[in-house]
Amino acid sequence: MQYDEIDLQVRERDGERRLEVDGYFRPHPESKPPEYRRHAIFDLTEQQARKLYDDLGEQLDAWD
Repeated sequence: MQYDEIDLQVRERDGERRLEVDGYFRPHPESKPPEYRRHAIFDLTEQQARKLYDDLGEQLDAWD
């Protein structure tokens, strides 16, 4: 899926903070903005978010 916009929100659920990432995607390549749909990409605990942060940092450093 190709996302045109990605948003990050911090929410608390069951007494735990979670990072929610969602975005708008086009159902078809020729779709116009009114047809875009919001889609959850992932929902992370703090521990998962920290691991993803470390992994992304390593990958980005390798690109330099």
